[in-house]
Amino acid sequence: MASINPPPLFDVLTTTADDLRKRLEEGSITSVQIVESYLWQIEAHNTKGAKCRAIITTAPRFQLISRAATLDKERQAGKLRGSLHGIPILLKDNFATDASLGMPTTAGSYALWDSCPPGNGPLVDNLIEHGLIILGKANLTEFVGLKGVSGWSAVGGMCEPAYIPTGYKIGEKPRGETTPAGSSTGSAVGVACGFAPIALGTETSGSLVSPSAVAALYALKLTQGSVPLGGIMEVTSCFDTVGAMGKSALDVALTCDALLEPNSTPKLESVASRVDLADVSVGFVDIEKWRLPRHTQTGDPKYYEQTAREYEAAKDTLRQKGVKVVDVYITPPEEYMVGDINVDDLMDNIIKEQVKNGFDRYLKTLTTSRVRTLEEIIQFNEEHADVEFHKDYCPNQDGLIERVKESKPDAEAGELLKHCERWAATEGVDKVVSEHGVDVVVCCSDSFFAGVSVASHYPMAAVPLGYIESSGRPYGLQAIAPANQEAKLIKFMAAWEQCFPPRRVPDLEACARARADR
Repeated sequence: MASINPPPLFDVLTTTADDLRKRLEEGSITSVQIVESYLWQIEAHNTKGAKCRAIITTAPRFQLISRAATLDKERQAGKLRGSLHGIPILLKDNFATDASLGMPTTAGSYALWDSCPPGNGPLVDNLIEHGLIILGKANLTEFVGLKGVSGWSAVGGMCEPAYIPTGYKIGEKPRGETTPAGSSTGSAVGVACGFAPIALGTETSGSLVSPSAVAALYALKLTQGSVPLGGIMEVTSCFDTVGAMGKSALDVALTCDALLEPNSTPKLESVASRVDLADVSVGFVDIEKWRLPRHTQTGDPKYYEQTAREYEAAKDTLRQKGVKVVDVYITPPEEYMVGDINVDDLMDNIIKEQVKNGFDRYLKTLTTSRVRTLEEIIQFNEEHADVEFHKDYCPNQDGLIERVKESKPDAEAGELLKHCERWAATEGVDKVVSEHGVDVVVCCSDSFFAGVSVASHYPMAAVPLGYIESSGRPYGLQAIAPANQEAKLIKFMAAWEQCFPPRRVPDLEACARARADR
């Protein structure tokens, strides 16, 4: 049956939010046409075609068209709410949205399918006030990464990797070549596959920057505590924050400006628009000291050779373009001991102990819900095992059960957090920035490096670097800057974009052929 939406008027795989903004300004396209184009792409490739399964739900079409038409009229009248006036955006489905937007907030679980938040979270209201269009809710690893393999949820199904035509390989290693990574999986895959130009995700430890890397996106995780997290189902109040994904540094800057206003100084848009490469300085840590254990990734030695080679080549490219590049050292987490435990395991323990508290806080805010505690979620899953479990993607809920057993009051994490902050901030990023005069510190994406951002509460960026020769899966770099220095990360991202070739787009037709029987 033919789609009710006309085919896209632009290339949804390459067009950025800034491209659309310029076309809106010149009058060559309307927000209504933009919305219709993305709805067409979602209809073509979310559950059909490439079967990306990146979107759990979209807002009702009539509401989206009405909202877009209103914003078009405002533009014609000279009223612009913000830089992204009339641009669609996806939200990870742990951002609470008011019933008036026509979408549930599920965290990927049927236990929350008919729950009702008291309203939009503050960040969602902020986006709406700035003229963005909430197009849909993105799939995620269920309960923000605590149930099932990365990218799977009971409601959304298995979100497939954008760049692997054959899709996720059942039984794949946690960070193997076919995993789409998580937990903000659908946000990343949705942008890469042309379902929207930009998306929001959340992060506890790598949940935003990791899926962005394997989707060849630019992304920015904000300083923890810099924006309100009300209305977001969080894992831990100690580490959780939000961030944006897009196809360019400028798109990410524009989105984060909307999140941070009125506190975004300088405007990240202005930073991304004017970058002097000679004014950019980058510290590179030793890739080999930060890699994830091989048993969690591919066993192909060529992958390690390629990523090491291209990591070193990236340094040379930046130097040749005028960027200051220096080698720096931060103690890897498995070597930094706090008593008889390393700091990576210490952070894991803190997170595990706070999950129940974070979930229960969110559940208690809901106007209506069939579950109010993590224990009730576990009971719901047992009673609805036919939809809440999957033999290949989610055979059990051990992760949730363990979080109940390990739960402790948030206040008990205080002293432990100080050890984490000392490793990552005082003796880590702060020391490197002070001694070497660099703007940011970087490492490869398939590494422990996201933990530095977690422990320090500092912002982190993701940029694309290369594509694994054996599979075509993207990988990139992660960059960290001191607290509230998002501008330095945007500067680095924009400089990176100047120095390296454009990101590749996924071959959705190849995906559709390979996934025809999935």
